[in-house]
Amino acid sequence: MKFSERKQEEAGIDLTPFIDVVFMLLLFFVVSTSLFKGATQLDVQLPKADVQALTKEGNTLEIGVDAKGEYYLNGNPLGNEPKKLKRVLASKLEQNKSLAIVVAGDKKAPHQAVVSVLEVASQLGVNKVQIIAQK
Repeated sequence: MKFSERKQEEAGIDLTPFIDVVFMLLLFFVVSTSLFKGATQLDVQLPKADVQALTKEGNTLEIGVDAKGEYYLNGNPLGNEPKKLKRVLASKLEQNKSLAIVVAGDKKAPHQAVVSVLEVASQLGVNKVQIIAQK
């Protein structure tokens, strides 16, 4: 009886799954990079708001933030240090705990400066904060 010779298969690694994984990673990085790039180049136009006129009562403090990021309390300059703003606000709040804060930020003011005002108000326990918008 004559047996047919079996041909030996060459030992090797199948690269098809590896190529599939590489293409999936490439696709992931292309999509995530394009989304990240679009988010950083977003042109933000701040909205205007229809607001009612504020009543000037003795229970409000107006904190202004100018284009340079400097703080003003009821028109009096305080500089650009949030720590000083916090000290002054704390002393005002000791006299009257029911004070409300009105934040008037210039449209060209650094965002960090306005956020710092809100953070200081939160740390001092102020729960009445209003942001002024252009009508």
